[in-house]
Amino acid sequence: MKVVQEKTYSVKEAARYLGVHRCTIYSYIRYQKKPLAFLKIPDKAKRVFRGADLIAYKESGLPKRGRKRKNTL
Repeated sequence: MKVVQEKTYSVKEAARYLGVHRCTIYSYIRYQKKPLAFLKIPDKAKRVFRGADLIAYKESGLPKRGRKRKNTL
């Protein structure tokens, strides 16, 4: 998926670009060390993301998510 810096993207589109589930996008928003920047549309509960922010977030490296596995050796 190609992202344009000047355009805004929905949660679904941002998830597709970053290669994660849309629920993970909300985790990235709340991530304390490096939160994902978003814009909230007035009078709605909708969040959108600027293309420039998505590109910068992906280039800086996504936070490591997922289960921590026990060492089985």
